[in-house]
Amino acid sequence: MEKYRDGQKELHCVFVDLEQAYDRVPREELWYCMRKSGVAEKYVRVVQDMYERSRTVVRCAVGQTEKFNVEVGLHQGSALSPFLFAIVMDQLSEE
Repeated sequence: MEKYRDGQKELHCVFVDLEQAYDRVPREELWYCMRKSGVAEKYVRVVQDMYERSRTVVRCAVGQTEKFNVEVGLHQGSALSPFLFAIVMDQLSEE
């Protein structure tokens, strides 16, 4: 910001809407970002195992759906999800 104010640099601003962002992280992108960030392959595989064959149901007033696969997004409520999201966002800001 100081270089912008001094007229030495251009300033570019971006607004990123992060509402429901955890739900939209592509899993392949997550694996790529983890590896690019230097996460050891054994930990990438541990996280992949956690996400493999994820299933859920939707409950509403009239009942619930059959179980279905969840193939995109981070696990809601997981203590690991904020860390994984930060890895993805960090890599996006680098590229």
